[in-house]
Amino acid sequence: MNGNPAYHAIALAVATLLLLPFPVAIFAGWTPPKLPSRAAALPYAWAMLCFYALAPINAVPRMLDASADVVMACTAAGIVPTAAAFVLLVRAAGFPRQPASRLGD
Repeated sequence: MNGNPAYHAIALAVATLLLLPFPVAIFAGWTPPKLPSRAAALPYAWAMLCFYALAPINAVPRMLDASADVVMACTAAGIVPTAAAFVLLVRAAGFPRQPASRLGD
């Protein structure tokens, strides 16, 4: 029912390579050039981590050949990080895009 575990392991590895570097870089202190501050970048980093959480939630039970009930419960549990990511992205949209102008510039 769960398919070949190798495919799920590959998908988990790809998700790790694509979704983790951005938030790790932000948490390490990097701020993307188009964002005005680190405070504006943090909600994006947390949202990316929420999206990444979907990968192990869905892949690990399938890799372990869990029962259909466990797989469905984990798939349903994916709604929580998806909703959290949505809230974080809405919050991030509230930050101004340009840095505040300084007096005298």
